[in-house]
Amino acid sequence: MDKFLEKSAQLSPEMIQRFKTALATGKWPDGQPVSESQQQTLTQSIIIYDNAHLPSGERIGELDDQCTSHSVSEDSIIKWQ
Repeated sequence: MDKFLEKSAQLSPEMIQRFKTALATGKWPDGQPVSESQQQTLTQSIIIYDNAHLPSGERIGELDDQCTSHSVSEDSIIKWQ
């Protein structure tokens, strides 16, 4: 697994974009379908790459630091009677 982590972190930005496109379309550039196991591997590679190269807040799957409930105004809350 350490080798997979190392290799994923060393991928080029172009390769990561190809992985993201393949995941989004479900196909490789040659039209072949992306298998379920390939989807899992691509997703893991993208997460590892993002962790190594992108700042916090820009990585795939990250949520904003602030909970949505903290940004809801009292006026927007439906009051039950």
